[in-house]
Amino acid sequence: MTITFPSGATVVLGPDAPADEWHAVRATGIGGSDIVAICGLNEYTSPLEIWLKKRGEPVPCRHDPVLSEAAEMGHELEPFVASRFTKKTGLPAIDNPGTLRLPSHPHMLVNLDRATVENGETGALEIKTRSSYALKDWIDEAPDEVQVQVQWQLAVTGWRFAYTAASIGGQRTIVHRIERDEQMIADLMNIADEFWGWVQNGQRPPIDGSHATGELLDRLHATPEDKVVVADAAEVEKWLSIRADAKAQMAAADIALTDAENHLKAIAGDATDVHIRGELAYSWRPRKGQISWKTAALDLDPDLDPEQYRGEPTRTLNVHLENL
Repeated sequence: MTITFPSGATVVLGPDAPADEWHAVRATGIGGSDIVAICGLNEYTSPLEIWLKKRGEPVPCRHDPVLSEAAEMGHELEPFVASRFTKKTGLPAIDNPGTLRLPSHPHMLVNLDRATVENGETGALEIKTRSSYALKDWIDEAPDEVQVQVQWQLAVTGWRFAYTAASIGGQRTIVHRIERDEQMIADLMNIADEFWGWVQNGQRPPIDGSHATGELLDRLHATPEDKVVVADAAEVEKWLSIRADAKAQMAAADIALTDAENHLKAIAGDATDVHIRGELAYSWRPRKGQISWKTAALDLDPDLDPEQYRGEPTRTLNVHLENL
């Protein structure tokens, strides 16, 4: 079928174009995954990394075979998730038409996973594969970063709706319908316009407090030279002071946390459960393993593997959140 774009978007590269052509076109604008990172919603990619790549500057590769395989698996599983979407909704999953550009804003690009048709109207279909640990992030609605990506797709295409289909742990497919949000689209376009201005004039985006930016700076400056940099005293002292204050707050918080937990231990004594107002407030039970207080909520955190904590029996305190 012929897909039309109310926005006037044009296909600038076919869906099966060679990788080098795809990367070349991607460097000329901001795509859906780019805008997510620019908004600070990608835990692995910072706005600075996007800026460097769009400027054509070298960026040291992140050597993480786990992430690389996850991305590869996600690409290979797309057809399967698309078929699950169709089975669950009865709607078609139409192949990606290619890379789109919005002529009125040439730096706005998008590469759709799929499209779909509902009641004669075309919409986007974004496909994701996630581990079972991400289930809680998808139950009620698509996560923020996915909603931003989808709204960017709707901005470029001009369509009024989109669907997301996420395969969770390879055992469950969760589908959400997302309506076009004009306010979010306007905000994203303003952010993209400002960022693309920085790309064009060579102004670096502000350094932020994300781990992604920190890891990028580590990679960029992995082999420092034995030399001295004379820096602005006020700037250095400002950030040294902020760092010192943050460290002091962390230390105070750690003391307060330990103080509270020690009092809760003392109140429990030899008992396993503590009740208040006729209900369980918290429990302090024997558990096998060397469990520090940072991993004490083992029952509540599915990311933690009990097999990692083998050793002498200890006790772990579980606080019931409704009593906080």
